[in-house]
Formats: sequence, structure tokens, C-alpha cells
Amino acid sequence: MPALGVERSLGAYNALLRLLPRGPWVPRGAVQRMLFPFPRQQECGLRLLEQMEHYGVVPDAETRFLLLGVFGPRSRPVRKVQRMLFWLPRFRHLDPHPLPPHLPRPGVEVAHLGLRRIAGDPSAAVTVIQAPVPDTGEDEGSVQPYIVSSQSPDQRELLARHDPSRPVFVEGPFPLWLRGTRLGYFVLRGDPLPPELREPPPDPERSFYFPLELELELERGPWDREGFEVDEVEEGPVFALCVPGSGDRLTLARWVSALQEQNPTLGRAPVVFRLRDPPGDPPGDPQTPQLGPGTPPGAGLEPPGGKSGEETPKTSGE
Repeated sequence: MPALGVERSLGAYNALLRLLPRGPWVPRGAVQRMLFPFPRQQECGLRLLEQMEHYGVVPDAETRFLLLGVFGPRSRPVRKVQRMLFWLPRFRHLDPHPLPPHLPRPGVEVAHLGLRRIAGDPSAAVTVIQAPVPDTGEDEGSVQPYIVSSQSPDQRELLARHDPSRPVFVEGPFPLWLRGTRLGYFVLRGDPLPPELREPPPDPERSFYFPLELELELERGPWDREGFEVDEVEEGPVFALCVPGSGDRLTLARWVSALQEQNPTLGRAPVVFRLRDPPGDPPGDPQTPQLGPGTPPGAGLEPPGGKSGEETPKTSGE
């Protein structure tokens, strides 16, 4: 179904359910219902509903009617579709950063969506520093990659107070998934401030915006670990975010030079690039099947005896 592009189509799932026979898999009597009849057939219906739930497809009354005719009123698929009819419409609009049902091709529009999703400040401005060339088609950004940047007023103020004698770092790429589309974003950050330059933490009893802390002395059980400790890792402030079409050093240098127009402090501070290779697909990871024109690759031919250097196994009749 993902290869045909119908994994989010409710009509396709209902059409699959119409192929199942109606009547033979319905249990007859209370004893047969207690023995969980037709487990393989019910598992097939459950896997279809689980795929609908994975892709966010909300079933309708027709889906429930088809499952009633195929598996009966007290079967596991019917109970699952009843739970889906109850919960999925309530959870449909809970995402604070919703995405369109069908994402565009990886490019400027998807980079906009990704930066809006990871930017913590709603007032952050997402700008296109460098437009792709060509801007449309299959070769979008092949000649000149796009550069989409995000920076909020608070981040600009933090960068203005940065000591120019201390370096700033460009780190990445870090993975960001938008449905099935993977993006790589980079951050412009600084080192953690020394203790003498840090602002004192706000007093919870005098601040209306700082969350109050509640310390409880809980008794430890016999299964609790006495020596368990959590190491606190301090990270420096993040000054800007970027999603480029290419993660090479030249493209990132253009991003940093464009940030210097609104951040003069960045022009006097040394910039250190901490780039790493983007993680590839793990070996053995099944790829999504794709349909399209072309000739499939031919199978490799091997000698009758298997690999070279091995003798052909003889049968008892030889």
C-alpha cells in the first residue's frame, strides 16, 4: 500500500475488507466464541486496523459494518475498531504542531515546517537566506543549495551579549523526522558560561513565572537502587538554527556570514565547525518499495557448484 500511495486512503482499507468472506468466520454458539476461533483470520483483520492506526486513518461506520459481517459482533477486530472510533477522533487534533496529510518534496517548504516544529519560541523568524537553483523540478537545489534559517529575538539578544573572545560552534547535522521525510538541521551554539558570569537562579517563592518545586522524602523499597545518580550535562545557549540543502562547510559558512548582518558580534567571534557525517541507513534495513518505470536489475549468475573454488556436491546417484 505505501508503494501505491494508498496507505492513508480509507476507501482502500474498506475495499480490502470487502474481499473477505462474510459468514464462514463468524463463531456459532457460546462455546465456539470462548475457544477463540479462526485466530489467523482475526489476526489479519487486526493487522489491517493497526496499519490504519499507524497512518492516522480514522475508520467509519462502513468499516465497522464490514468487520461485523466478517468476524462477528464479539471478535477482536470489532472490539478494536470500536476503540479506534472512540479515541482517534479525540486524539486527531491534539498535536500542537500539525503537519499536512501529504508533505511536499524535500525542499524549502519542508525546511520551513521543520524549523517551525523545533523552534521553541513562537516569535522566531524563519527566513530563506539562499534560494535554491533551480527552484523547481527533480533537480531542485542541485546547482545552488537552499539555506533556511531560524532565529528568535531572545536568541539575537543572547548572541549580542556573547563575549567576542569566546568561540561559537556550528554543530550538526542532527536528524529530524517529519512523517517519512528525514531532515538534517544545524545549530549555532556557544560554550556554557563560567559560574561567575551566570545569572542567579530565580527564587521559586518570589517568581510567578518559575515553577514551584515540591520536595518529598519518599521511602525506598527493597528493589530501589541506593547508588543511582543522574549526571547533569550542561549545554551552551543556542543562537540560531538552520536547515540547508547541503551540509558542507561552504554552505554553512554562507549561513554564518548572512547572520552577521543582524548580529554584529558574530563577525568578531571565532567560529568553529563541529561537523559529523550524517548517519546512513543501517545495514539490512528494508527499503520502502517504489513503483515506477525502468528495468529491474538482473540476478547475478553463479556456477552450478556455488561459489568459485568449491566443489559441486555429488548426489548418491552419481
